[in-house]
Amino acid sequence: MEEYLIFAAIGGLLLLTLFINSVAEAYEQKQREKRIKILRIKQGLDELSELLDAIKSCDVSDAVRDLIVNEIMARLQTIQALDQHFRGIDALLEEASGEQEPVKKDTAGFYVKNEAEFKSKMVLLRRLIRLCSANNWYSKTNAKQLQQYVIELKLLRCEKVFQFYSDKASADSKEERYMAAKEHYYYILHALKNSTIPTNARVVELIEQVEFMMSKMSKMVTQNITNSLTEEVSEAAEEAAEKAIEQPTREHPGSEN
Repeated sequence: MEEYLIFAAIGGLLLLTLFINSVAEAYEQKQREKRIKILRIKQGLDELSELLDAIKSCDVSDAVRDLIVNEIMARLQTIQALDQHFRGIDALLEEASGEQEPVKKDTAGFYVKNEAEFKSKMVLLRRLIRLCSANNWYSKTNAKQLQQYVIELKLLRCEKVFQFYSDKASADSKEERYMAAKEHYYYILHALKNSTIPTNARVVELIEQVEFMMSKMSKMVTQNITNSLTEEVSEAAEEAAEKAIEQPTREHPGSEN
């Protein structure tokens, strides 16, 4: 009888051990999943913080900035809900709360002056468009409003393309490099028509301006060619006239009589 009790006790201990191990494994698995989720949220936060800092030198609307700030706050609150003891969470929440206050933008940086700035602005706007087109938001967002932000950002991108390449075309035109200027306008036209918002009233206006300037550059190119041909014909005529005058002199030199 005692032997049965011993076996039963041992069996009970084994079952208890298996149960504890199962619970511990389930807990560890849950903790791993939590850490992975927090890590993913944290990676997204790093990108959002970088974007928030970058838009200070770009004329992105305050509404888009507020959208990013609210998303940062929502993600931090999600991390806090998952792990109240997450290192530095309180400081991060306080910092994000401070970002909700209006900030002074670097208006001097709005105007694109060189190739490096232009490429930087294009990358920033592309990232913002991708962000507003995503569906993995933690904050409360309105799909219709997000789509409006996408259009707004695409329009801003069109404006930057127009401004930067129009400046280059203008510089070439002043140096009478009309073909080069026309190529810049052609690039603008291509970008505007492939912006996915070519029917937007402002984009239509920009397209009309570009087409007018392309026509003007074409006329200038034609005028340059005509002037060059006229000069060549004039020079050839003058040269022929000089030869005609010199020829009789060589053939009939004057006599002493």
